[in-house]
Amino acid sequence: MSESNKAAPAGTSEPKNLTMDDLQGVIATAIKDAMPGELKSLREEIDKVSRKAVFTDGEPQTGEYQAVDGSIIDLGFAVKNMGRMSGMRLTGDPRMDGHQLGMAFMQLGGPFKKLSPEMETFAKLCLTGMQPGRLSTSGIDIPAHNAKVYEQLTKIGAVTPNMKQAGMNEGVLADGGALVPVMYPATIIEFATQASQILPRCWRMPMTTNVMRIPRLQQAAGSYFGGVQIYSPDEGALKESTKPTLERLTFTAKKLAGIIYLTDELIADSLINVVNYITGLYTRAFQYELERRVINGTGVGPILGILGPGTGITTVARQTAGTIGYRDVINLDSIIDENFSDLAWLTRKSSQNTLMSIVDLNNRPIFLADYAVFTGQKVSGNTMITYPVYRTRNVPAIGTKGDLIIADLNWFMIAMRQDMTVAASEHVRFLYDEMTLRFVMRLDGRPVVPSAFSYLDDAASS
Repeated sequence: MSESNKAAPAGTSEPKNLTMDDLQGVIATAIKDAMPGELKSLREEIDKVSRKAVFTDGEPQTGEYQAVDGSIIDLGFAVKNMGRMSGMRLTGDPRMDGHQLGMAFMQLGGPFKKLSPEMETFAKLCLTGMQPGRLSTSGIDIPAHNAKVYEQLTKIGAVTPNMKQAGMNEGVLADGGALVPVMYPATIIEFATQASQILPRCWRMPMTTNVMRIPRLQQAAGSYFGGVQIYSPDEGALKESTKPTLERLTFTAKKLAGIIYLTDELIADSLINVVNYITGLYTRAFQYELERRVINGTGVGPILGILGPGTGITTVARQTAGTIGYRDVINLDSIIDENFSDLAWLTRKSSQNTLMSIVDLNNRPIFLADYAVFTGQKVSGNTMITYPVYRTRNVPAIGTKGDLIIADLNWFMIAMRQDMTVAASEHVRFLYDEMTLRFVMRLDGRPVVPSAFSYLDDAASS
């Protein structure tokens, strides 16, 4: 006979597999049959063990307790303030939620009589709301704080030195790091260019057709009226006729364009509105390129710039190669006719720094920086011999042709057939799940009165 088929001892029932219901019944019967004194002793022993797991200095009920980190806690705080805390509950629920408990501690002071340095740091971290911007300016050394807390937890056995390596953690990709998202704030760091000070001062002419022709009177210094002469003839003498000489300027609209492809996933998942951002980025890029062409355009493509070939602009030889001097500034101003009163200097930062060190024959600076911001007066901008100074990186480097330009920008015409437009299409790259953004501008431009401009040449005077 096998062991499983042996008869059960007399007075016992046949053994069977216990179900959960059976087990609950057995426990209930055991508790019911236990002596009241035994149950009381068991409860006290369990309570004693529990208190020893929390407190290290006996069996505190009231009084003070010093935690392992040095913080001192008033153990009787809850008992002494129970009535007042009960009156602070917002509902009839005897429990207090986290918000209510926090408000109670703010009014009553809380159980802590003294905070350790680590707890003070923790409190400061709580005040920041754990917001990245406020954390960065809080002055808290978070790695040092974490290391100190980890050290204290190690002392009491709450953690062991190899716990981080043994468990899942975000520092190792295979151990859980792949589950922790990388933070990408909803912004993009961009080296922003300043708004052009040059383009708004140019003469903007709309084009109604692809080609525009404008007649121009041929003028020169001392011959402002294109050949028309006024004179006093002798009595009885034949009067000689004079007439103006005209020429024609031609503007042909040419394209400036940009194009970009954006995946559907990028548009849908980006933290920022990527379409709006790209549109703004291209707008700034078009502005920068248009300003560059107003100064340096060669006429290949839209715009013949101030420094471009064949403009008829008179240049000034510099006094000393590789730099700008006082006489260069005066000579540039002198070559411009008196009829151009809305003049301005165009230069770049390195050249401006040189200009700021130049003094006139009476040892007075010719460049006046605007310090109104320090005096509370109205900002007026930098000036040099009374003309404003516009600084842009599109002007050539100091010592090269065009590093200092004098101009009446009202006489630079930008003929605009089509201002910058943006078009979007999901069909061009449909099979690639990409949206196409296209940016197009059609225009032309050039200095229409050459005598309103002049600049330093790269060669020094002999």
